[in-house]
Amino acid sequence: MKQLRILFPVVCLMGLALVFFNRPAGEAKKATVEKSDLIRNDQEAEISPPIDEKMHIYLVMGEGKAGEISTDSKEAGSMDRCVRLNENKEWVPMVDGSDPEHAFVRKVLGKNKSLKIGLVTSKRENAKIDIWMDRNLPETREMRQLVKHAMQGGEFKGVLWLYGNEVVEGDMDKMKSFVADLRSHIGDPNLPFIIGMVQGSASAQAQLAKIPENIHLTALAGAESAELLGELYAEKMLELRRLHEKVTPKAPSDLNLIDPHVHAMSVTPLGLRAVANWMDERNVERCIVSPLMHKGSHPQNEEEYQTMLENFRPYKGKIDRMCIINAGEVGSTEEAVTLLKREIGDGAIAFGEHYGVGLMFDDPKNLMLYEACEKVGLPVMFHIDQNKNMVEQGMERVDHVLRKYPKCNLVAHAYWWRQLANGTCDRQLQEHPNLYADMSGRVVIDVLNRDRAYAREFLIRNQDKILWATDEGWWSFGGRDKQMNQHYTFLEGLDLPDEVRRKIYRENSEKVYRLNNKK
Repeated sequence: MKQLRILFPVVCLMGLALVFFNRPAGEAKKATVEKSDLIRNDQEAEISPPIDEKMHIYLVMGEGKAGEISTDSKEAGSMDRCVRLNENKEWVPMVDGSDPEHAFVRKVLGKNKSLKIGLVTSKRENAKIDIWMDRNLPETREMRQLVKHAMQGGEFKGVLWLYGNEVVEGDMDKMKSFVADLRSHIGDPNLPFIIGMVQGSASAQAQLAKIPENIHLTALAGAESAELLGELYAEKMLELRRLHEKVTPKAPSDLNLIDPHVHAMSVTPLGLRAVANWMDERNVERCIVSPLMHKGSHPQNEEEYQTMLENFRPYKGKIDRMCIINAGEVGSTEEAVTLLKREIGDGAIAFGEHYGVGLMFDDPKNLMLYEACEKVGLPVMFHIDQNKNMVEQGMERVDHVLRKYPKCNLVAHAYWWRQLANGTCDRQLQEHPNLYADMSGRVVIDVLNRDRAYAREFLIRNQDKILWATDEGWWSFGGRDKQMNQHYTFLEGLDLPDEVRRKIYRENSEKVYRLNNKK
């Protein structure tokens, strides 16, 4: 009887296991999807499975009509080895037709009998470049969502852009920004981009001809018919793809990197172990962790503060930390100084990431913190965006702070870089000895990639002021996201002098954060 009492629960558990593992496949899949939706409720749901991880994907976009282009595909059949992503994010057979993309596909597939192509088509009649640059418009949001979803099915190999009959003055500058942003969104700063036009005017063709001179790995395709344009697209794309393989850089192997802008769950037991593992994978010798106001990242009480300090001790000389006080959290500079002195005594080497939520950059609440950091000798790493430490064009408020606290080193981040094109970033780095800038975040690669010749000149001119960094955190450790990989390869594609590379990758961080004194 005693044996039966022991065996009965075991038999029940085995029975439940058999029931679970023998459920219909569809039912099991449904349960998995529902759980995934709960876990990833803030992300885009996966509607269709990947078709082929090696499928070559091309984005076709621009204006829906140009010249006499038309599509009559009602009688046409499906194109072999080609699928398209429909509005429901489903890969479906590509129906043959007479648009340039059809001729493009026929030509490319004819060159490679084992290749499969996936097309993401996002064309709109009379959709000028201004529309595609406005992320708030529904067609632009749809395009970006389709692109993001398509990445699960293969690898983007290029973009085919279709212009109308005319080019508006100023379009070329807009095209620089658009190409860089789209390349960043797809995760390849060298993604081939071809601009085509059917029966365009002479002035339009002349303006478009300047694009390859100003934007790397781009080409112009002009033709008298849709069929010829598609074939020319293919020829140009194959040329750029061959060049792409030659110019795509690899991460530096001759230097051990220092990353002064990382975020971690420093209060949790395994938070810094995740950082250490990531450092080993990424050839990062040393990094600085900045707290964010998330539970687990920033201590909420004295007990968590002590736990955080204990977590950092095993990584002394490898993982350093910043500290933070929210604007408005203290009532005086003296109160801030007292808190910061304690943090310094407990190992903090900088102040950041300073947000200043809802405040202008030089708001009195912010000035109190800059003054306190100057008094205790802590560099400040600050964030700027549309609702944090806000500034206007020209960033005079940043100038004001830099002049008011000349002994306080400030390290710029985020939207500060968005004023690179108007010359403000360059001017401020040249004028203010106490201003530096870290290259962390996607926006930096985006703006630098708009004009690589200028980017190279800018980095060489400000070689003593720029700090390589990534802004990676607990959300990206362990991942191999292409967008983040740009941070490890972008500089290598600019052919910078070795002295400049050493300064940006390592030496400037050592100088600004005095790392050589804290080993």
